[in-house]
Order: sequence, then C-alpha cells, then structure tokens
Amino acid sequence: MKERKNWKDLYPTPIYTLASFDIQLPRSEEEKTYYVLKSKNWVNVVPVTKSGEILLIKQYRHGIGEDSLEIPGGIVDDDGPDAELESAKRELREETGYGTDPKNYKLLSKFSGNPAMFTNWSYSYVAYDVEPIHEVEFDEGEDIEIVLKSPEEVKRMLLDGTIHHPHMAAALGIFFLQNR
Repeated sequence: MKERKNWKDLYPTPIYTLASFDIQLPRSEEEKTYYVLKSKNWVNVVPVTKSGEILLIKQYRHGIGEDSLEIPGGIVDDDGPDAELESAKRELREETGYGTDPKNYKLLSKFSGNPAMFTNWSYSYVAYDVEPIHEVEFDEGEDIEIVLKSPEEVKRMLLDGTIHHPHMAAALGIFFLQNR
C-alpha cells in the first residue's frame, strides 16, 4: 500500500468529511495532493418475506430531487465485530417495521461504493422470512413507503432502471446471482 502522508480533515459534515493527503506519483519522485470523502461504513439489506416477495422502500432523495426505489440501508453507527449486521437489522426495523430471527440474516457482499473517492466500505445482507413485527422509527427527514414485489418484478426494475441506486442494484444483483 502506498504511503498517504499529511492527512488533513478539510470540511466535516454530519455524513462525510472532505479530507486530503499527499502521495508519491507512481512514475516520478513528485508528490501530489489527493482529496477523498471519509465516511463511516454503509449497510443495506435485501428483505425477503415468507411468501418470497422482496420488500423495497420508496423514499425521496435530495441528490436527485425525486423518489428512489431501494432496499433498506444506512450508516453503520457502531464499531465492533457485529456492527454491520446489527446496523442492517436496525435499518430494516427502523425503516420498515419488519424483522426476522437473527439466524435468517446472511452477508451477501462487502464492496467499495467508489474506491476513487470514498474511504469506507458497504456491506450487503439478505434477511429471509421478514415480517412486520415493530413500529417504524423514521428519522425526522424520512418519509418511506413500503413496496412489496416479486423477484421477477424486481429483476425487471433493475433492468429498466427503476431501481437505480448503485449500492442497492449491486446488493440485489448479488442476491439474484446467489439464488438462481
């Protein structure tokens, strides 16, 4: 791994921190400053009901200024060996009110959201046999609608761009590859 020197947190926000560091260029003795977004890890979960439907959520996204069809997900708030799994369970419960037995969760994949500019990882899980067992616990900025779809409908929505969030599409794609 190349040595990244002179790390500086330039502009912190509640979600990201714009940071910089210096690194030697690969084909010269010169160093260059690079900029990255530091963030906590992210998590999402593909919730599958007992009848085999996939639970999606529809919510407004400020970046694109319109609704987005996704799977539940969010930021990993805690540290520790089970932080990602516990965050997946929490996000499913808070955003949908659904849950399942802890043994019904399985890690699908760990991937980098954009290795060119983000420092964190994204963890995707599947949760089988989910059912409504809690009240939703929306953050003050959330207004989420639950949408249940068959696997075939979800595949069509991935192919036609209805589901366009890349982390959600990656998790669902891995889910479908593992469940052929």
